[in-house]
Amino acid sequence: MTKGMNGIVKKRMTLLVLALCLMLPAHSAALALVRSATAVTQPALAGEVFRQVNMERTKRGLGALRSSAELNRAARVRAGEITRRFSHTRPDGRAWRTVSSAAYGENIAMGQRTADKVMAAWMTSSGHRANILRPSYGCIGVCAVVSGGVTYWVQLFGK
Repeated sequence: MTKGMNGIVKKRMTLLVLALCLMLPAHSAALALVRSATAVTQPALAGEVFRQVNMERTKRGLGALRSSAELNRAARVRAGEITRRFSHTRPDGRAWRTVSSAAYGENIAMGQRTADKVMAAWMTSSGHRANILRPSYGCIGVCAVVSGGVTYWVQLFGK
């Protein structure tokens, strides 16, 4: 399929999802369906969070975290999930850690529009800060997505 055809298919799928939502009762499930269908990843924001995490760690004498392809993949999955249901519990009821056997810690956030703001929020929360600064962690996956005008953030930490 050509690049132009991919755009047409995406537009048609988005219109189909919107049309289906108009036929459904107006409640949060319909909104969640639209959000998950229109989520757009923000790699520059995720990269800035990664940089700031390592800056916070090195300020405290901790080793920098490596970027993990597996944790980045899993963070993308979780980001899509939290656009539908913002929770550490996955939409199917399983615990967040079931997204990847490499994941040992998770931070999630929503609403902060910049990496600076989400990092400030995490660093002022004892549980989130503990994940960012845990000495036993050696790698991280980060994802930021915008859906329905809201930015969603995921950090997954590994050994």
